[in-house]
Amino acid sequence: MVYQVVLVITLFGAGLAAGLFFTFTVLIIPGLVNAEHRLALRGFQAIDRRLQPTTTSVDWQPAFGAVLFGTSILTVATAVLGWPHVTPAGRALAVAAAAFYNVGCWWPTLATILPFNNRVRDIDLDTVGSAELETLYRDFRRNWSGWNLVRTGSSAAAFALLIALVAVG
Repeated sequence: MVYQVVLVITLFGAGLAAGLFFTFTVLIIPGLVNAEHRLALRGFQAIDRRLQPTTTSVDWQPAFGAVLFGTSILTVATAVLGWPHVTPAGRALAVAAAAFYNVGCWWPTLATILPFNNRVRDIDLDTVGSAELETLYRDFRRNWSGWNLVRTGSSAAAFALLIALVAVG
């Protein structure tokens, strides 16, 4: 019974995470990219202040981090708790889902996404020169967006693998 509850909550979290990354990939980032560079980065700063707690982000939204981090723990818990309850194919699906989610979401986040966010967060975009502005925008458009696409694909793959786990058992 515990395993089934954890699996359902994990499915919910993985679906939310995949949906969040998908929304960033297909709506938010393209919308920002179509804006003037300074305005796009200002919008990005506003979004980042909602996602990461800092002394200047009084409007921090913890739900995003709770979903992402909680789902990391839950995918591993699903694989461990499900081991005695599922078939060998189910075990492989559970382990693959945990690997896709944890490696595919957290490696890009820690290696590229967060360092960029932290670099841009407190920059006064009104005083940034055009060369630095273009570098920031290029990094946002190429690196950040590309690595977010990896997070989108890996979280969607983890979600699909968890759905397959339910079907296979």
